[in-house]
Amino acid sequence: MNNSLFIEPNTLKNKINKPNIKILDATFFLPDSGLNAEEEYQKEHIPNSVFFDVNKIADPKNPLPHMIPSKDLFSDMMQNLGLNNEDEIIIYDNSPLLSSARAWFLLRYFGHKNILILNGGLKNWKKSGGETTVKKTMISKGNFVSKTEKKDLVVNLEEMISISKNNSKVILDARSYKRFIGEAKEPRPGLQSGHIPNSKSLPSSELLTNDGFLKSIEELDKFFSNNDIDTSEDIIATCGSGVSACVISVALYCLGKENIPIYDGSWTEWATSGQKIQTGN
Repeated sequence: MNNSLFIEPNTLKNKINKPNIKILDATFFLPDSGLNAEEEYQKEHIPNSVFFDVNKIADPKNPLPHMIPSKDLFSDMMQNLGLNNEDEIIIYDNSPLLSSARAWFLLRYFGHKNILILNGGLKNWKKSGGETTVKKTMISKGNFVSKTEKKDLVVNLEEMISISKNNSKVILDARSYKRFIGEAKEPRPGLQSGHIPNSKSLPSSELLTNDGFLKSIEELDKFFSNNDIDTSEDIIATCGSGVSACVISVALYCLGKENIPIYDGSWTEWATSGQKIQTGN
């Protein structure tokens, strides 16, 4: 595992009370799961953690789900979570999707460097004897300012149309295979399933173990080569709405491909904007 990205529960236990350590719970569930991430956080969370709401840390003017907010708005939102520029930020989740990857992606996009993901999430924290609490974390406003916007980490609809049409880059779709081929329903009501022409199915669930850990470097390497994906090519990750695409980004980051962009509008934008929808393999 790329040690620069994941932190083990015991390491976090040893520094959980340090003032420059900030812990974010970035749990997110699909709209048809029947679960509410904020309610789950309120039921139990890691002490001192604050809830990073993937649905709300977004552009409020965009009708698409959780699109990346502006630099200033993101700065405000992070200050309200108590984050400072000098903080070491540790992200975890209690989601089968490794939704921590979305928070990691956004913080990187806006130039924060010191970010770690808790290996195995809340489940592994508890298994390792970590305590949880229902206590509300007291937040004092932080001084976080977005340093930059790494625009090369995001692809928009116009670019996607051209890439798909010209088959100029490898498009990897993190949704389930059944949604990709158009057999399973999308979790968002009224949205047709299928896929972007010239894209390839790579379900993010295949990158995770049954316990929610990202697979080892060796397993990931093997998985990409077994699926005929040349990781040295230009790759773009997409999914339903820009969350599980970030898991592909994290996996490739661990394999040394540090700047894999995501198509932020993902399938929700593609399928609702009159683009060509492919079904079957």
